[in-house]
Amino acid sequence: MSLRSERTKWVMFLPCSDVVAEQRHVMDLVYGVFCLETAGISPQDIFIYIDSPNQNYNGFFGLASSHPYVTQPSANFFVDLTQNDYSNLVMFVSGHGSPHGMDGPQPITPNRLLNALKQTPNLNNAVIYLGQCFAGTFNYINAGRGNGAGPEIIIAGATNLHESLSLSTTEKFQAMEFPWYANVFLLHVFKWMSSPSDVDGDGMFTVMDSYKHAGMWSNYYNKGYKTNGFMRIVDAHHEYKRLKAIADVDTGDMAINAQNTLECKAKYDIYISQLDLHYIHQESWILNSRPAQSIEF
Repeated sequence: MSLRSERTKWVMFLPCSDVVAEQRHVMDLVYGVFCLETAGISPQDIFIYIDSPNQNYNGFFGLASSHPYVTQPSANFFVDLTQNDYSNLVMFVSGHGSPHGMDGPQPITPNRLLNALKQTPNLNNAVIYLGQCFAGTFNYINAGRGNGAGPEIIIAGATNLHESLSLSTTEKFQAMEFPWYANVFLLHVFKWMSSPSDVDGDGMFTVMDSYKHAGMWSNYYNKGYKTNGFMRIVDAHHEYKRLKAIADVDTGDMAINAQNTLECKAKYDIYISQLDLHYIHQESWILNSRPAQSIEF
C-alpha cells in the first residue's frame, strides 16, 4: 500500500512545557511542510500541533507554503485521534525529550501515545518519526497489530537512550534560503520524502528506505562534525588553560582580576559546549520493521 495513494494524515508535532517553543524546533517542522508539499502532499492533509501559548508561529510556515496553516496545541492531537477518518497517519516529532518521554505541558509517555494510536478509529497504519532526545524510551513497546486488530504502528527514532543531534544547516525554501540549527535525523527524513530513493534496491520507496537514508546521513554528518570539531576542542582547551593561568594570578587590581576571571569562564563554557556535542552518541533505530518494508511512500 502507498501512503500517498491512500487517505493519510500528515502530522507535525512539537509538544513543549515552556511558554515559548524553540525556534529551531519550529523550523524543523517548517522544513518538513516544505518537503511534503514538494512531494505532492495536499496542505489539507497536513496538520500542525505546537505548544507555544506566548508565541504565534503560524507565520513561519509562510516560508514553506502559500497555504495559511493554523497551529494547534498538542492536546488537540489526542482529541482529534478520537474523531479520526484517515486510514493512515504519519507523524514527525520535534522538540525536547527526556527519560520521562516527550516534553509537553504534561510529559507524553510511550504508553500514552501507544494507547491513543491503538484506540484510534479507522486507523490501519501509523508511522512515527521521533527526533527528540531519549527517543529510545519509545522503543521495545507493543507496536504491532495484535490478533489482526488495530493499526500497525511503526516508530523510527533519531537516537536511542541518548540526546539527539542538531547541527547548523541552511536550506532552500520557497523564495529564500534560511539557516537554523536542525535536527539531523528529521532533516534527512524530510529530504528523502521530497526526493525518495530506493535504498535497499527492492524496487519500492518504503518507510524502511526513509529510515535507512536518514540514519546513514545522520551518522555521516555526526562523524564529519566530530572530525572537524576535534581540533577546535584542542584549541579551546589550550586557550582555556592559558586564560586560567592568567586568572589565577592576583594582579592587585580587582577590576582586572574580575575581567580575567570572566574571560576564563567564557572560554571554559565554549570548551565544555564543544565537548558536549563531541560526545553525543547518535544511534537511530526502528520498531516494527516488517510492515516498514512494505508500506510505500
